Amino acid sequence: MKKIYLILILIFSLFMLTSCDIVEGDASERIAPPDNNIPPILGKWVIEDVVKSTYLSANSNIDTFIGREALFHKDGVVIGDSYTTKPSFKIKYVNAADYLLYKYKSTPQALGIEEESLEVITILNDNTYFYEFIRIDDENMLINVDDTFYSMGMIVEEVSLEEIQRYINIEKTMLRTFGAVEEENLQTGVLLGIKIPTYDEDNQVPEWDYKTIWINSQNSSITNIYELDKLLMPRKNGFWVIDANRKISEGYITDEIRAIPQFRVAKDVVVEDDISYYMAKMEKESVLKEKNNTPSILKNILFVGNDYISVENIDMDRNSRRTLQVYAIDNLQEKKPIKLTDLIGEDGKEIFAEGARSVLSVDPTSIPNEENVGLTRRNGYWILNGRINYKQNEEELYKDFNLRAIPPKEMVSYDELSIPWDAIRLMIPDVIDVFASPNNEFIVVITSSHMIIYYVENGDIINEPVAKIKLPYDSSVIMSEWAVGRYTNLWENEVVENGGTQLDY
Repeated sequence: MKKIYLILILIFSLFMLTSCDIVEGDASERIAPPDNNIPPILGKWVIEDVVKSTYLSANSNIDTFIGREALFHKDGVVIGDSYTTKPSFKIKYVNAADYLLYKYKSTPQALGIEEESLEVITILNDNTYFYEFIRIDDENMLINVDDTFYSMGMIVEEVSLEEIQRYINIEKTMLRTFGAVEEENLQTGVLLGIKIPTYDEDNQVPEWDYKTIWINSQNSSITNIYELDKLLMPRKNGFWVIDANRKISEGYITDEIRAIPQFRVAKDVVVEDDISYYMAKMEKESVLKEKNNTPSILKNILFVGNDYISVENIDMDRNSRRTLQVYAIDNLQEKKPIKLTDLIGEDGKEIFAEGARSVLSVDPTSIPNEENVGLTRRNGYWILNGRINYKQNEEELYKDFNLRAIPPKEMVSYDELSIPWDAIRLMIPDVIDVFASPNNEFIVVITSSHMIIYYVENGDIINEPVAKIKLPYDSSVIMSEWAVGRYTNLWENEVVENGGTQLDY
């Protein structure tokens, strides 16, 4: 009988230990909330100091959070001026370096974190994202508020629900004294480059179509949405068209990526205009390539920016060997790929080698190539990734790996989310990608079938979408360029002049 009691006690203990659903995994895992009544954070805490801020030199308001108190109870949470009476908690363990880089564009070293894994606690307000915390130990945490990390320290282990309610009542009273805020005159536009995979049935090879969608918003109201059957890219010296031209001749197929300016050249240049000049130049080079029997290489565009383009090359003469390359748009015709070191500095070589080591176990004989890099989307951000190519049973294979480096501003001009990815995914579970305007006016959500526009108010998504555009199957966004203020109308004029067609939304 004693053995039976011991077994029952052991089962009960194991149940209690596992009642909080905690799973160790990568930064993108979503974890179920604790099932018991004891939340992972309790008591009264205080925001003590700034640990790291993206706008440390420019934002004079970051110090105003120092000294603010935070109260945690299973039935109520107060963080400074914000509160929830319907909190729920989620816990996950993540890799420290990956999580901080891809979610906050930071590093463990910058935050004084030495551990390889982190315990991340997310608090939801009635199933809507509220705040997220990184636990350092039982008495210390980090909180991120408006791109600034603050340290927090515990001052009281437990607080009563009555104390929580007193804080909430004070905040409600203060809110009643606020006056109306005059609405800003908002002008926002975005050019989104869309890639649509197709298939060349005659030659039995993949192919891609590209187009641009222009969205114009004035004072939180969509005024126009246009579509172009080409990639229209704004650059410092005017608008350019990025074009993939396929040549098929005498048994070989090759793609040429062309960057064609849409403006006239200086008067002393003896050509009709830049467009005809570039077209003639590329045609001449194409003839030379045919004479030299250029190998069949297909080019899949992964990213287009103001000055750089990321491409996947598919070498048909080498069993469809796929490699990544980044080119400067101004030097596209030279076909000279850029090394990671040239993009991010001297640390690039070691960063690439570190990432490559994680996959070299597949084929230790593979030789890492620092030019084998590209850009891809992950959780609403552009990230750098590398690739290792190897052979197995005469088959060309590859492995991609994340690079622990942020794309430089010269490469990606604006790449921020005004609302955290987790919060967006909670509201829109089928989200694949998302783009947010620099002035926090609206977000563009990409699903498997549609492009959906939501307006943002006080940091929250307004529930009803204002526009919904059907996307071709398996489409992806490879370019996002934003215009704010007076540039919005100038860009729209350029879209119309390039043959833009209005879309119903």
